[in-house]
Amino acid sequence: MSVRIFILYAQANHLVQILAMRTLDKIFIISITLVAVYWVVSLAYPDMGSPMTALYEWMIESAVVMGYAGTAIISFLGSASVIVEVPFVIVPFVLGGLRSSPTGPFLFNPWLIGLLSGIGATLGDMVSYVLGHTGARLLKEGEAKEFRAFIDEHPTATPLAIWFLAVTPLPLDPAVVSLGAAKYPWWKVLIPSLVGEIIFLMGVAWAGRLSLDWVLALLGVGGPVTILSRTSEVLGIVLLILTVYLVVRLDWSKLALRKSRESTQV
Repeated sequence: MSVRIFILYAQANHLVQILAMRTLDKIFIISITLVAVYWVVSLAYPDMGSPMTALYEWMIESAVVMGYAGTAIISFLGSASVIVEVPFVIVPFVLGGLRSSPTGPFLFNPWLIGLLSGIGATLGDMVSYVLGHTGARLLKEGEAKEFRAFIDEHPTATPLAIWFLAVTPLPLDPAVVSLGAAKYPWWKVLIPSLVGEIIFLMGVAWAGRLSLDWVLALLGVGGPVTILSRTSEVLGIVLLILTVYLVVRLDWSKLALRKSRESTQV
């Protein structure tokens, strides 16, 4: 079953390559260049504000002001972004452990935070499905048939793959876009995605409840900006961009074919 899930993800990724490859390399080069420019400028002007910090603060403040609805909205906006990953999971993490004062009571219920964040993230995932469904006309005739045939031959592998990607930090967008392009029923994407996202984000919210104070102390939040902290921020951004790029750019279909042959020989 694990081999089938891997093959499905590889074939889904191959369809995304066909749809977006021409622009993906350009986006990657531009993104890395902008990050490099930001790093150099931030070292020259250490008092300059951090865009990532500003983004985090905006997401968290917006969610706090809007309450439980805020975490659902931010999760939707973050999950709806395709190719450019927005690390919206920081919101349920922080809200899960947020207190009214350093020693005061917690402000939010992590179970409810995880539930609403999961619903918002799932609706955001469905934006990728709509984009894939709409972009299917850009595919040549027959390019999605192999993927659709694999889905039809392994009906249980597809929902398991969706659930597995949703319940882990792995990118779900390539699979959902491809399922939309293959005209896979939307509700068969929605249900496993919803279950997986809720479980994952409940875990994130509870991780915040148990460790937020420790994490803030470790990162020295509120302290002065140093070369080390700025460089760590830039490396984190580069790692995020590189991870998304490799997940979409690599030809996973070749690895899937090798896995399929190995499983057949066994």
